[in-house]
Amino acid sequence: MPSDKTTDGRVERSLAILEKAREDFHSALVATSEELRGLLDAGSGSAEARAERTAAELGAFAVGHIDVDRFSAFEETGEPVAVTVAPKLEAASRTLQSLLDRGDDLFLVRAEAGKDLREVVSAGLARAGRAFGAARTVELARSGRYDEAQHGEWLDRFPPSLWSGRERKLAPPIVVEIEGTDLLAGGLADFLDGAQKIVLVVRGPAPPAELSRLITPGLMVVQAEDPADLSVLAETEGPAVAALLPDGAARFVHLPEDDGGRGRLTVNHMPEDEPKRALGRVSVYQQAEGLRHLASLAAGWGLAAAPAAAPSGDGAAAPAASTAADTLAAWILRQADLPETG
Repeated sequence: MPSDKTTDGRVERSLAILEKAREDFHSALVATSEELRGLLDAGSGSAEARAERTAAELGAFAVGHIDVDRFSAFEETGEPVAVTVAPKLEAASRTLQSLLDRGDDLFLVRAEAGKDLREVVSAGLARAGRAFGAARTVELARSGRYDEAQHGEWLDRFPPSLWSGRERKLAPPIVVEIEGTDLLAGGLADFLDGAQKIVLVVRGPAPPAELSRLITPGLMVVQAEDPADLSVLAETEGPAVAALLPDGAARFVHLPEDDGGRGRLTVNHMPEDEPKRALGRVSVYQQAEGLRHLASLAAGWGLAAAPAAAPSGDGAAAPAASTAADTLAAWILRQADLPETG
């Protein structure tokens, strides 16, 4: 079970920042569910009864939100449903409705202590990805190409490894609450494609620069303490990963360049103290390597300095806080004292 360490509302604030991505996925899910029910109910009942059912199933959330273009990534229209494929379509419909019933919980995973982060994220995305599996099941069943041996598990789990390029553009965002001792982020690179957004809300001590390992030219990567610093995730169309870490960890933002360049890295804080003890499966050496990697990227790409201090209450300028560049330079000079083994 998750520990009792508080996340101080960070989960809720992270979900709020991902509102647009959540609404896009939810809208397509609602539209697909309704279209499938319409196929199954075609010719049954009065038009008035079907209209009343439609209004009830869509609910207030869907009003003004359904995106026809995104919906087309889920569904293809065709002939009325044959009796022989109706049971499989009914099962797909129940799957879609079960996902709708989860509400915001569909986008949240609370990991038990000691769990592998990659497996946790994969399971969460496979759960939400059942929407894609249901849509594929409908398409295959209606075209006579459905094979139970090959496609039978798609309504139970549909992992990202099976998603198409169009489905990755509609990837469900996910917020993962995890222990800091389980923060091994390297495996997340497998999922960061299309429009995938992943936010890690970390409890307790954690490796200070673990997400630096994920920085690539086209990927948004953010390590922060304040959820407000994750607002940049809502503005990007591409993949992004972020972590909310306790005080003392490195804080940085890597923004990808639209023209295929190497991106822009801003380091706002580097820890004053070097790692001194292992954290779970992460050794002292591995923690230090994350910091060294961040430092080398910042030095090689050009480091953006943190904002200067604001004026003090009496109107005089307060002493300038050390910039990120100053902190980074001091950190690099201390590297001779870093332990070489964990």
